[in-house]
Amino acid sequence: MINKFKPYLLNSFFVSIFFIGLAIVFQFAPFGKDTMLTVDLGQQYIDFFSMYKETLTHSPEMLLYSFEKAIGGEMIGLWAYYLLSPFNLIFLLFNESNFEIAVTLITYLKLLASSLTFMYFSRQKYDLSTLPSIIFSLSYTFMSYTIVYQLNIMWLDGLVLLPLIALGLDQLISGKSRLLYVGSLAIMLIANYYIAYMICLFLAIYALFVIVEKQNAFNIKETIVSYFRFGIHSIIAALIAGITLIPIYVSLTQNKGSYMEFELDWEVAHTIQDIASKLFVGSFNFDEMSSGSPNIYAGMLVIFFVGLFFINKKIKLSEKIVAILIFTVFGLSFRFDLFNKLWHGGQFPIWYHFRFSFTTSFFLLVMAIKAFKNQPKHFPLGVLITAIVAMALFSGYYLWIDEYTFLNNINIFISLAFFLAFVVINQLERPKKIILNSILLIFVFSELFINAYIIMSDINYVQQSKFEDYTETLNQSLAGLRHPNNDFYRINKTFMRTKNEAMYTHYSGMDHFGSTIEAHVPELYGYLGLPDGNGFATYTNGTLFLDDFFNIRYFLAPTTNSSEHTADEGYVLYPEATDLDMEFHPISTQYSRVKVYENERNFGIGMEVSSNIANDGIDFTSHRPIENQELLLSLIDYNGNGAPYFTEHDFTDVTYENVEVRDTGDGDYYTYVDTTENDAQTPRIRWHFETTSRNPYYFSIPSQFSSKNVSFDLNSNHYRFYSPFRRRQVYNASYDTVREDQYFDVELEEEELQANLLELYEFDLERYEEMMDTKEDNKFNVTQSSHNHIKGNISIEQDDAYVLFTIPYDAAWDITVDGTSVEPVSVLSDTLMAIPMTSGQHNVELTYFPRSIVFGGISSLIGIISLVGIIYWDRKTSQKNISVETD
Repeated sequence: MINKFKPYLLNSFFVSIFFIGLAIVFQFAPFGKDTMLTVDLGQQYIDFFSMYKETLTHSPEMLLYSFEKAIGGEMIGLWAYYLLSPFNLIFLLFNESNFEIAVTLITYLKLLASSLTFMYFSRQKYDLSTLPSIIFSLSYTFMSYTIVYQLNIMWLDGLVLLPLIALGLDQLISGKSRLLYVGSLAIMLIANYYIAYMICLFLAIYALFVIVEKQNAFNIKETIVSYFRFGIHSIIAALIAGITLIPIYVSLTQNKGSYMEFELDWEVAHTIQDIASKLFVGSFNFDEMSSGSPNIYAGMLVIFFVGLFFINKKIKLSEKIVAILIFTVFGLSFRFDLFNKLWHGGQFPIWYHFRFSFTTSFFLLVMAIKAFKNQPKHFPLGVLITAIVAMALFSGYYLWIDEYTFLNNINIFISLAFFLAFVVINQLERPKKIILNSILLIFVFSELFINAYIIMSDINYVQQSKFEDYTETLNQSLAGLRHPNNDFYRINKTFMRTKNEAMYTHYSGMDHFGSTIEAHVPELYGYLGLPDGNGFATYTNGTLFLDDFFNIRYFLAPTTNSSEHTADEGYVLYPEATDLDMEFHPISTQYSRVKVYENERNFGIGMEVSSNIANDGIDFTSHRPIENQELLLSLIDYNGNGAPYFTEHDFTDVTYENVEVRDTGDGDYYTYVDTTENDAQTPRIRWHFETTSRNPYYFSIPSQFSSKNVSFDLNSNHYRFYSPFRRRQVYNASYDTVREDQYFDVELEEEELQANLLELYEFDLERYEEMMDTKEDNKFNVTQSSHNHIKGNISIEQDDAYVLFTIPYDAAWDITVDGTSVEPVSVLSDTLMAIPMTSGQHNVELTYFPRSIVFGGISSLIGIISLVGIIYWDRKTSQKNISVETD
């Protein structure tokens, strides 16, 4: 028995040495002071992992819904995209303070598992001996795709399961067994539907290769029958995975799917030259992560044998034709945005382009293995010379054009040297294959390690001390602040390491960054003058009114001398945006680095509003955040005189220093041009204004401003603002200050800027507080709360009213008023949720449960019954055939 596992143990040894070597070189915890937390792994996933543990150990309702996700949101989509990997169970064994070590361990285990499954695939299907199977499994596990995208840790499950799915497909087409294919594909669809979708597209073309591979001679009828068999069993796998796929589909219609715009766009993404430039050692730099060509490199040995695949006479012509067709599909997908979008579910990916390219590398490895298995004892000299000359010309071309920043002479010469080494090694006399294969293994191991080192050297990683210091400081600051089960309020921070820290430290927050955020949440933020994007919403610059509207009880902000109390290896806290009217709130607790402000009065999670909210035309207006906040105020202040709370003021003067206005457009869209003649001059636009009261004053900043093209100063002090954003933003201009000579400077960071004009508003704080006094008895009082269930009561003043909840609209909310079911209404440009109500005291209960889970369960049951039925039919048919043959 032990001999059976020896090859896999040996493979595990090489994978472990490889990974530990990288961990030591880059000092990943627990081998050094850094972590593997970089880019989205450090900005998103680490927070999701903490929420994962919290859900499974304390708050199972967060499988469905969570108020740790911005102002609230469904969680099925987030779990299905990020968290359903079986490997994540390892997080349950770690404290959150050591999750960076758990990330290192899980990454290692996923890479090890992918190596073992590919080794199993190569040995079972192609009967590779031990050393060759280790060589190709290392090439698969540590290909450039893996090294570049290993930070997207949830995608690695695709690398683990693809070899098993491919082997299962082989067994299915051969008529041996259907269980491995259906089972592994179903698990993949459940573990990560996104990567599974790409694998399914790949299988649609790869199945043809497997079918042709199994035929002695091409047979069209046999091909159609086999492909139909493949299709039926793929559908059964999808039905079994329906428990997640159907709820995911519903979730996607609320988030990513809402951004989907399919057009026949034939724009060229990358040329053949761009694509081929990635066939060298270390062909990557950080810029490639956001806009680069596909990472398809799997080693020079693979390139060598892929070339030999097409000239090997032992490999059938039909296989070569299908291989060319598959490469044509990949080529079109790499070249044209239209096909690239199809692989990504109809959307052009934001960063991490060509996420499906691991399937290309997999197919290259399959071809290389076939060529390796069928190689002659000695290659003809002409073939070798042709291969060497072709590689030399290929390398020389990229040396000559010198167009790619990630390619230099060293990369190219290293690649050429390894290619020549593999040619020579494969041509040597073979007294003992084990000796040559051992030499091959050493060279492949070295080449892949060099490739990994070059790639990873261009990525920055979070220091363990900074990560632990920040999380410890945040946890300390939140002590005693999280709301109990008989109340509900939100907490916000003016500083951040990520936008998902509410999920890491478990409180009802205001920020979120993730691919599964509901589209109408960023829309709501954008309408109200807060930063938003396709995948994020962040509350950095709320007005005093919005603080109350969103039921924010506590604010965490850095102390003015926070940096003085930060250790050298600690995380320096700083506010993301200048928030002057934060001082309106009293300080409830102060630590050396963080002070806690308490908002002593707000509107609660639900508030009585005018019935006009349900009227047609009562919607938000894009790029008019002050008007939108005024609309909310008018609905809340239904007994008011209708006078606005925000009053617009003109600037007293605008001056230009080393800036020229070339065009004023329609009068509100200016073109500013930098006219500086040397670095000593500063291109600056200065808006002068005066504040005649101690009220809060706010700027309405045009959407064209960003940290890339401007920087701000207010009265000679650096002014922070959060970027990017898609609509006008509302930021503090002044608070509690009467002054005639205030000025706001905008310095140009680019030679030309086109933008709308800045606006200035004063907020009537005294009148607002008087209105707040009248609303104290008409807000929703929470008596019981969890993430998917809220109970409370409210006293309604109007005969015909609505209760507006600061909860994103979602039809899966079941709401009862005094025990009677009430249908929630989507209001305010389909962003928030409201229910109709009459005057008097009412008990209200909200419960979140998506019906799609029930339909998904039915789908899974149908899939399992179908699979069992087919297996039973097969066995019954086989027994009948055996009986007939016996007779």
